[in-house]
Amino acid sequence: MVFATNRSNNERQSDRKPERRSPLAGWLGRKTPSEKPEAAPEIDITAGLNRVLRASAPHAESSPDAPKVDPVRDALATIEAALYAIDTIREIIEQAYEVTLSAQNVEDVGGRALLAESYDEIRQKINKVIDELDERAGLLVGKSQHNLEVKLGGKANYSISPARLDVSARGLNLEPPREAFATFEEISAVLAELDSALKKADRTASAYCRDAQFLIARLTREATA
Repeated sequence: MVFATNRSNNERQSDRKPERRSPLAGWLGRKTPSEKPEAAPEIDITAGLNRVLRASAPHAESSPDAPKVDPVRDALATIEAALYAIDTIREIIEQAYEVTLSAQNVEDVGGRALLAESYDEIRQKINKVIDELDERAGLLVGKSQHNLEVKLGGKANYSISPARLDVSARGLNLEPPREAFATFEEISAVLAELDSALKKADRTASAYCRDAQFLIARLTREATA
């Protein structure tokens, strides 16, 4: 049997294994020391969101004409929901990664076909998550492609861009295993797709953390003004 490379399975597996993080440790909390994201949040996003979303809105009852919904807080709640959804999707991608990696160690074509079937079942869970998103998370990581416009006061607006994270070509671009892992070349190609999907999920979460930072900082300035 000819493998994709001349290195041992263990060497290939150690090279391809993705970063793992505990649920929300990366995007709604602090990074673990071993992780090096593209752009780590400069503030504790969890603490900021908890402070802003759980506390009562300042001066909420100071004026009978005050709007019932603060657009900035509403946007932060939407970002929080999106980050939870991204974390769930990332966990599913990691499960798919583990199954695909294990297929590299299976010589029997039939055994790899069973793993390919398992991979496809896991892959389709991503679409299930997207289809079952609540309304808030769906605005940013669902199939809708409309910017979330946040009114900051006066004529100032802040725009948050959505990112489609289903398995389609416009989303994470995770194709079904059409050859049922018949060749190690196909397995390598699937691993490459999963690498790209993980990176897109992380880039999206990082971007929303930056959006949250900006909005939290604005609310903090308004509260102390």
